[in-house]
Amino acid sequence: MIRIVICEDEINQQKLLKKYLEDILIDYSSSYEILTYQSSEALLNNYPENVDIFLLDIQMDNINGMDLARKIRLIDKSTVEIIFITSLVEYIQEGYEVRAYRYLLKPIKYEDLKKHMINCIKELGAKEKYLIINEKQDSKKIKHSQITYIEIQKKDVTIHTVNGDYQIKNTMDKIEKEIDNINFFRCHKSFLINLEYVESIKQYCAILESGEEVPISRHRFKDTKDRFFKLIGHKLC
Repeated sequence: MIRIVICEDEINQQKLLKKYLEDILIDYSSSYEILTYQSSEALLNNYPENVDIFLLDIQMDNINGMDLARKIRLIDKSTVEIIFITSLVEYIQEGYEVRAYRYLLKPIKYEDLKKHMINCIKELGAKEKYLIINEKQDSKKIKHSQITYIEIQKKDVTIHTVNGDYQIKNTMDKIEKEIDNINFFRCHKSFLINLEYVESIKQYCAILESGEEVPISRHRFKDTKDRFFKLIGHKLC
């Protein structure tokens, strides 16, 4: 899931940003959440977890967006991206201190926001993440990027990777929630596939680069195809 926070004290601007983001994300991700706050104080008093991107208006009363970004960096270090919204370019130099991803100048244009958001999401997806598994007395970290697909029979889960297979006891729902990566898609109730490794899709089957075939259920076939072609399309952009 992609989690985005908007902190903007102008209600009309906040609503416009949220609408723009919904239009952008509906074509890019099947799983997202947009949280809105009208002040820095409201955000800090109810600080959200697992946020990927903050969109912060710089010119807010009391705690402005730049000071808010400093507080965010104390909490989340470098794990989140910050995009500033402003009508003044004079703050750009200060943005280096908090490692701002981009500045968007008001009035916000849809195409500008779309370009920066998609690039930002791509970069977030490229940051290496791991799945932690427990095998008897050992724990292993498996890179998401090395997982080709995951299958389950009852509670016996097999994680197929480019370096071999791993067997664990779990449920597919828990695995899917833990991975939470836009490149992975539940193409079948018993299969979770990494679309990065899909070479082609034929009727009710995904062909991997390795030549393996992963089944796609009838009622998830169209959605799997759509997600696969979206991934290809964004790579070509």
